[in-house]
Amino acid sequence: MICDIPKVSVTTWSSKGVLLVGPTYRQYLNKALESAKNKDVASIIGQPGMGKTTILKKVEESLTTSHNVFYLDLASKNEIEDEFWSKVNGEKVRNIVYPMLEKDKKKYGYSFLKRLFGVSFRSHIDSLCNKIIAKDDKMLRLYCLNYERSYDGMLNFISDFKSFSEIVLLIDEVRESHIPKIHRLINSGLGISVLMAIPTDAYSKITDLAIRRRLDESRISLDSLTSDDIKEIVEAYCKPLSEELLPIVLSLWKGRELNTVSSILQFMRSEIEKANKDCNDNLDCLKNKIRTSYSLRDVSEDSKNLEKLVRDSLSSLSREFNITYVHPRGKRIEIKGKSFVVGLFFIVDNDAYIGLVKLYNNENIEDDELKLLGYVTTVEHEKREYVVKHRFVITNSSSLEVPQGVNKVEMSTMEVVRILQGDNEILEEKVRSILKGLVVSNRGNEVVMT
Repeated sequence: MICDIPKVSVTTWSSKGVLLVGPTYRQYLNKALESAKNKDVASIIGQPGMGKTTILKKVEESLTTSHNVFYLDLASKNEIEDEFWSKVNGEKVRNIVYPMLEKDKKKYGYSFLKRLFGVSFRSHIDSLCNKIIAKDDKMLRLYCLNYERSYDGMLNFISDFKSFSEIVLLIDEVRESHIPKIHRLINSGLGISVLMAIPTDAYSKITDLAIRRRLDESRISLDSLTSDDIKEIVEAYCKPLSEELLPIVLSLWKGRELNTVSSILQFMRSEIEKANKDCNDNLDCLKNKIRTSYSLRDVSEDSKNLEKLVRDSLSSLSREFNITYVHPRGKRIEIKGKSFVVGLFFIVDNDAYIGLVKLYNNENIEDDELKLLGYVTTVEHEKREYVVKHRFVITNSSSLEVPQGVNKVEMSTMEVVRILQGDNEILEEKVRSILKGLVVSNRGNEVVMT
C-alpha cells in the first residue's frame, strides 16, 4: 500500500518505531518526561485510542539509556506484581550490582585460598545465594533476586534497587481493580517516578477522593486534538495523500464520527484500500478517487436527491414529531408576482414548514429562490391557507447568507455525500436535528447541525 498505516494498535506497530506527532502530543510528552526526571507521580487519562500508550512508549524510548524503565502492561493482567516480576531482567540487575560486590570481596568471604584453588569471585557469590546471608544483605538480595514474587516483594526490590539505578515505572491500562495497589505504591515513599495510563471509564469509577486527588496532582488529560495535531498525524502516516485525506478527516473529526487517533488511522487505511481496488498503487488515481468520493458531482442533481431523501425521512419520523402531512414532491408557490418551487413542505399542528435544499461547490452564491423564500408567510394547500411557522434552507455552504426570518441548517459536504451514498443513520440524525430545532425548541434564526 502506498501509505504505511498499521492495521492494529499504533503502539504494536514497529516498521517505523513509535510515532508521536502533533504539538499537543509533544507538549504531553515533555510534561511526562519532566515528571519522570523529577521522580513525580503522574497520570495520563483518556479514552482508548487517544495515545496514552504511545506517550508511555515514547517515554520508555527516551529514558532507556539513562534509567531502568519497567513498562507494565496491565491490559490482561489482574495483579501488578505478576507483570512487574515478568519484566525484571535478573542478568541486568546482577551486572549492575556485581561491581559493587567486587569492591568488597573480603566482606563476602572471598579468601586468598579460594582464589588459589581457582574459585572465581562470581562463582563464590553465586554459592551464597541460597544461604541466609543473602536475605540480610541488600546487595546480595539484589544479585540473587532473593525476593518473594509478591506485591510486597516488588516494593522491597524497588526499595533496594533504587540505590543503584534511577527507576521509572510506566504502568499502562490501569483498571479500577488495580487502584488499591497503585495507591499503596504512591504512598510507599519509594521516591521513584511512576507514570500511569488510565482509561477514562476506569478513572470515572474511582470513588476514593484521596486517590483521585493524588492522581489529579500531575494529571495529563488526553481530551481533544487540534487541527494542527490532526494535520501532522495524517501527514506522518500518509504524506502522499495527505492533501486529499485531511479535509475528510477534519470534517469527520468535527462531526465526532472520528474521535480517537486510532479511528483516524483506521479510516485512512480503509479509504485508501477501497480506492486502491481500482488504482493498483497509482498515486494520481488514488488522489482522484479519494477526492471525488467525498465531493459533489452535480450540485443541482444532488440537491434534488437530498430533498427526496429528507422528505422520506420526514415521513418516517412523522408520528414522533406530530407531522400530519409531508408533501411528496416540490410545491410551487406564488410570491411577489413570481413563482418558485420549495422542495420541502410539511405540516405540524396546523402550521406549515417550508424549506429549500441548496448545495454548492465553493462558487459565488446568488440565489433568487432563497430571496423569495424569505417573503413567504402563508401557503395554500388543498383549498386551505396555512401560516408558515418556519422557513429554512439546508446547505453545505457556511458563507451562504440567508434572508431575515429564514433558518439556515448547515450540513457538511462530507455528510451530504455520505447520505447520498446511502448512509441512512446520518440522514435520520440530521433530520431529527432539523425537527428538534424547528419544531420542538423553536429557537433563533440559525440552526447548526452537529
